Amino acid sequence: MRYSTRFPRRPALIFAVAALCLSLAPGGVALASGGGGGSAAPAEESRHRGLTTSDSYLPLPPLMATVQANYRARGNLQIEAGLEVEDSRLRRRVEQSMPRLRNAYVTALSTYTGVNYRYGGVPDADRIAQLLQDATDTTLGTEGARVLIGMVIINSD
Repeated sequence: MRYSTRFPRRPALIFAVAALCLSLAPGGVALASGGGGGSAAPAEESRHRGLTTSDSYLPLPPLMATVQANYRARGNLQIEAGLEVEDSRLRRRVEQSMPRLRNAYVTALSTYTGVNYRYGGVPDADRIAQLLQDATDTTLGTEGARVLIGMVIINSD
């Protein structure tokens, strides 16, 4: 008798299509949010608003880069940061450019972990802040958005 080690795709596909249909149904939004008719956005907004009451502060999702040593991945560099943008026009532009900014940040952090950081040492927060600020100014093409770092962590394997 021969046993298959493949994952049965048909039930998983049916489940995925059913979940998609439920989420797109007119009543699906109320069901997904607990039936109260609210949305998940206020919960996300309140989580970030605990950091500051400033309207000019835009929190960034956590940024990560792999730390390598001896041609092996040894851990992760994790950064929590945000942008201080006073100008409302520039703030809208930053929000629209967030995927490009995130790409620039991950590239800058990967460069830092590959060139500037030595495994086992303390990360240089000033250098990281300067790299992120340069990536911000280059991506936006203008100055006016200040990078604020909240936390720098190295998670070792």
